[in-house]
Amino acid sequence: MKLFNLPDLGEGLPDAEIVRWLVKEGDTVALDQPMVEMETAKAVVEVPSPYDGTITKLCGQPGDVIEVGAVLVEFDGDGSSAVATPAAEPAEPAKNVSAPDASAPASQPVATSGGDVFKLPDLGEGLPDAEIVRWLVKEGDVLALDQPMVEMETAKAVVEVPSPFSAKVAKLHGNPGDVIEVGSPLVSFGDATSAPATAEPAESDTAEESGDAGTVVGAVQVGNQVVAESASAVIKALARKLKVDLSQVTGSGKNGEITQADVKQAKKDGKVIGSTSNNAVQASAASPVATVSDENPLSFKASPAVRAHARRLGVALSLCNPTGKKGSITKADVDAATNAAASAPQTTSAPVATPSSAGGLPTVQVSVEPQSVRGVRRAMAMGMAKSHATVVPTTLMEDADITAWPKQDSLARYVRALVFASKVEPALNCWFDGEKFERLVHPSVHVGIAVDSPDGLYVPVVHDADKKDAVAVRARVQDLRQKIETKSLKQEDQQGATITLSNFGSIAGRYGTPVVSPPQVAILGTGRFRSELQLTDKGISKRKMLPLSLTFDHRACTGGEAARFLAAVIEDLQKPM
Repeated sequence: MKLFNLPDLGEGLPDAEIVRWLVKEGDTVALDQPMVEMETAKAVVEVPSPYDGTITKLCGQPGDVIEVGAVLVEFDGDGSSAVATPAAEPAEPAKNVSAPDASAPASQPVATSGGDVFKLPDLGEGLPDAEIVRWLVKEGDVLALDQPMVEMETAKAVVEVPSPFSAKVAKLHGNPGDVIEVGSPLVSFGDATSAPATAEPAESDTAEESGDAGTVVGAVQVGNQVVAESASAVIKALARKLKVDLSQVTGSGKNGEITQADVKQAKKDGKVIGSTSNNAVQASAASPVATVSDENPLSFKASPAVRAHARRLGVALSLCNPTGKKGSITKADVDAATNAAASAPQTTSAPVATPSSAGGLPTVQVSVEPQSVRGVRRAMAMGMAKSHATVVPTTLMEDADITAWPKQDSLARYVRALVFASKVEPALNCWFDGEKFERLVHPSVHVGIAVDSPDGLYVPVVHDADKKDAVAVRARVQDLRQKIETKSLKQEDQQGATITLSNFGSIAGRYGTPVVSPPQVAILGTGRFRSELQLTDKGISKRKMLPLSLTFDHRACTGGEAARFLAAVIEDLQKPM
């Protein structure tokens, strides 16, 4: 008996819900045949079979939530995995590694053979990919163990990736600006000329019969053909995503290598899988829409509702231009494909008005090129989603009278006030573990400073703020801002914050509900100064007021603790010096 455990479906979430089984117990399935539709955070994903075999048990019913790593499907003992299938095994497989051999001493170089592939590891952010900023080596260079190879931009930092070997660089997979998925090839080591450009005919025939061209060295499956590889794994992944036929793409890179730009241009030119020319694609757009019976469902990302909508309209998913999140096909994409088939598309630079379905004002349709959210903005989006899903936020708002302030650096005063309040009420200077229901109250105060930038929101940290005076705080903040501008901010510059400050009032805004970043439990927002008239015992006086907004996680803090903390902040801020 073989067990198939639910893998991480790409969302980084601990579980997924069964939407619909596509097979039943007793069925004999082929490798990569869709077995079940699982719903993750905001997407429905089809999970393929990892084996050729007979299903003996389906572990769960529609609606059941299955944890990642739990058994999902049981196969009989005759099932064989793709890795174990002799027909799909290449004669000289490339050795895939993501780290140096753990058995080798750290100070000794690790010997490699031709064809070693270093795959991009998780760089400590838990994100699915990273962007190449700058290569520090070139093809043909001989590297030493731990020599920096490339600068990769993750969530909010630029990380240098060291070489796991003492070896010669055969191939660099990607150019500056390219996004590489974790687990995808980054650098190939060994003699670049030692790997054959194409597979042996016998191997190609075997691979075609097994249907697994991914295991053939130097070949890639395109449609029903196996063609010589002139593209890296990154290019192949992009081609699969855009459904581009690599056999129709002419490479513009070094030695005729296909680049990402070539693939994207081929998509615009209509060189998709199943087409033989640009004219054929245009003809298919003007002809009746193809049916979906001959399409591989794994080639398209669409929810069951969208698939059903496409079937009702008779629209092939291959003709739909995905505009949804993470390249998913939406109902609007299906409708657009239907309209394109009914009449030849017309190019226009102006918005097109169409009658409203309700008979009222016309609906304006504007074609906009979607922008990929990645890097800092992607990290921000994921962090906000995590906070929204886990934190129980409550916000207290109050004003501090800062009329007595001399001209000085307000940011340094905010940091000082947070330090003072953390000593008065330590409950808000802590981390909270919502799974174990444990909290860690910190003796030191490490203040995260929210910094706005064109690339997105950074939150570098002023470590040991309770041990720094105003001059040291200003110097640290200036240093962090400089690093953000030059994209030299490191991971250690952004880790370990125990409480966060958001000075949104430097731009605009009086009060707000700033978002707590777990495992922290509090964030202080400072609004824009204002002057107001106040009635006192001595008459009416003009006062300078600072709006404050304190958001705290009500799972970890009581309202009384938060109120005492805010009162302490105000007490320190209202001091003249």
